[in-house]
Amino acid sequence: MSIEAAKESLLRRIMEFYGDNLLSVIFYGAHLKGELNEIDVLVIIDEPYDPVKINRVADFIENIKEPVEREFGYFVAFELYVREEAENFHSSFMDVVKAYEVAYDREDYFQNLIRDMFNPERTIEYVKYISTIEYISLDEEESGGR
Repeated sequence: MSIEAAKESLLRRIMEFYGDNLLSVIFYGAHLKGELNEIDVLVIIDEPYDPVKINRVADFIENIKEPVEREFGYFVAFELYVREEAENFHSSFMDVVKAYEVAYDREDYFQNLIRDMFNPERTIEYVKYISTIEYISLDEEESGGR
């Protein structure tokens, strides 16, 4: 069976499993160029239906990933985020934007997220988020932080 049929099945399973909680399904990576028989997919849901991320990941593997892999023979690599996680910078998004295909994007959620990510004003917010270095101006440092 074709990789396109596997992607259609994957999308259908994702949409059925998450229903109205689904925000975006994005296919990305080398399979879009025909270079790899692996499907990379980014899934963003609105709210965590389970507060424990590992449980959400296990649900994805059991209900979506493994059935598609068994039926079609393609390895499925995935990233699964809730809205709150997606709205904080993820370096993995840099790989996604190289080559991606929007399969589902409620109210252009992912497209707007990517646009924000490349907005210079927002970029500094992302850098602050991933940085553990506290910024102290020279004036504050010299005056002892007063």
